[in-house]
Amino acid sequence: MSSKALAGLLVGGLIAAILGVAAIGVVSWLGTVVAVASVWATAGVLAGAYLAGAWGLGTASLRWMEDRTTAAWLAPAVGLGLMLAISHVLGVLGAFEWLGAGGRRVVAGLPVLAGLVLLAIDLMKRQDRAGAGVHPASLSLIPGIAVLAVASASPVGWLWESEGRGYDTRSYHAQLPAEWLASGQLWPVDHNVYSYLPGYVEAGFYHLAALVGEHPAAGSGVGLMSFQCLSALMLLIAVVLIGRLCWLLMPEETPGRSGIATALAALALSTPWLVVTGSLAYNEPAVLALGAGAMLAAVSKAAPMARWALAAFLVGSACGAKPTALFLVGPIIGSVLVVTTPSRAWLRCGGIGAAVGAATLLPWLARNGLAAGNPVFPQLAALLGSGHWTAEQHARWSAGHAFDGSVLERLRLLALPDPAGPFPGGSSMRGLLHPQWGLIGALGVVSAVAAPLLRRHAIATALAIGLAFQLIAWLALTHLQSRFLMPIVLTVMPLMALALSRAGVRAVWAAAVLSLAQGAWLVWTYASECGGRPGVFIAAGPAWFTGRLDPKASPQGVVNFGLAEDSGRVLLAGDGAPLYYLTDPIYATTWDAGLLVRVVGDHPDAPAQQAEALRDAGVRWLVIDEMELRRLRDSGWLDAALTPRAIGELAAQGVVTGYWPGPGPLGRILIDLGPL
Repeated sequence: MSSKALAGLLVGGLIAAILGVAAIGVVSWLGTVVAVASVWATAGVLAGAYLAGAWGLGTASLRWMEDRTTAAWLAPAVGLGLMLAISHVLGVLGAFEWLGAGGRRVVAGLPVLAGLVLLAIDLMKRQDRAGAGVHPASLSLIPGIAVLAVASASPVGWLWESEGRGYDTRSYHAQLPAEWLASGQLWPVDHNVYSYLPGYVEAGFYHLAALVGEHPAAGSGVGLMSFQCLSALMLLIAVVLIGRLCWLLMPEETPGRSGIATALAALALSTPWLVVTGSLAYNEPAVLALGAGAMLAAVSKAAPMARWALAAFLVGSACGAKPTALFLVGPIIGSVLVVTTPSRAWLRCGGIGAAVGAATLLPWLARNGLAAGNPVFPQLAALLGSGHWTAEQHARWSAGHAFDGSVLERLRLLALPDPAGPFPGGSSMRGLLHPQWGLIGALGVVSAVAAPLLRRHAIATALAIGLAFQLIAWLALTHLQSRFLMPIVLTVMPLMALALSRAGVRAVWAAAVLSLAQGAWLVWTYASECGGRPGVFIAAGPAWFTGRLDPKASPQGVVNFGLAEDSGRVLLAGDGAPLYYLTDPIYATTWDAGLLVRVVGDHPDAPAQQAEALRDAGVRWLVIDEMELRRLRDSGWLDAALTPRAIGELAAQGVVTGYWPGPGPLGRILIDLGPL
């Protein structure tokens, strides 16, 4: 079959698969298809322009490399690191507001436009415009791309029960950019501790929000959907780079080399965990894209100093996206660099790498140092300072982000169910055998043993050791969430490529069958979400969750569209994920001592004084989320001041003006505390 015919089959199959996935669990199939197309034609184009601009910046920054092929492959990852850093610095400086609200698009558009121009110039100069063609194994990419495209068009708040229906997005990944847009500056806020994390991906979301010019969830929610499209596109970049890495590491004489690499890229893309995070406004896709770029830099033919510097910049950028990359990405890149660099150059190259990595994170460290007095707040409080938190807050934070079991209990959870029972999403697996890992967990362990034995090569050994280190780091340094293991894809896929490269032409078929089987599992995983109704809110979009379509259906709808603008502010009790409130409510994460905690603590057992203090602070409306308060209390994460009795007595000082029952006896209540 010719390349043109294969390309046509790939495009046709992808369209058919998207149409089929869009029919799963929806109210209106045609409305859903139109909504998916609309999201990608608007928010997707916006996110694509941001990444294309990043690609152009990366291309320009790598013109010094003699190996133009390596430079071309590294450009998207290096450019992503540069663009996220630019977004962060512009946000910290408040640059998006330098020309006023009307000039946001101008300032935000300049770096994107500059990158697009640089990319266009580079593409026009290229002489090697003829592609290598389409490999039949590319057809195995269809399930992953189809589910990713449809799931990314679903507004956060419904899909993916394993992630609390995107709780982290609603709590900080998308919520913080909304607050930064309202305040005009990217800066830590005392009511949301996650604003003290590096937040380079959230800075990118803020950049997109500035391009849109309004609250991300307002109107049709183009800004919010552009965040999800950006995550999806970053995941595709990661998968392409992983495929390239697999191709590079296999010997040139490997039969079906391109087919194996393509099928393994498809296997990665069809891993449910990757699609779950890639279809939400999360930071994991950036970690994978930057980490894959760092791996490519580490195995490239560039000079050792250049390889170490490039890899360090990309690892530093990955840490800027998610701090866990420090111990889940950095060590594997370091191990590969060590085995590919003469020992006499280790000290010099290591010094350059350390300096570049530290410089990459310096803007965040300086920002946190100025805001909290501790550059890595809330970590290392005993050593570098506790910031604005009390010892009790630090204790609750540490308890909520650590696993207190023994070493044997930790090891057990790597592969066996948690005896405490299922987690959100219905799985009791914390480790490699979580259903959303599909085949990757088991295949990864097998490949880590087989690859060094079948390919007696230093990189195979380094990757196997790197995988072991990743698992140890996950066991020792995290609270054992299966999703945190996602960087193992950077080691597992190359190990599988090395192992399969000894199987001859049969390896192509084996890899393709594995990827298609996992693709089928991905479709089943998506179809099983939310009681078999994963796509039910795609057609409605974010407007359903903000209450624009039915203002009486939720407290968000009443607050956004049913209250007079000058009637007073809204205080949320229990709800730490306020993304769909468009009126800047007062809230705090459970780790932070917000206004409610301070008022209750200042006036214990005096609810009338508490209500008066809230009114003095401009608060008239109180939204109590009984279900979330119960969940936080049962987990031991809730501030001790917010007892059910204290909340109940405070609520009794006002008038109930709205009640929305939950699945059990608890619900959400809107209280009017009286005129200010």
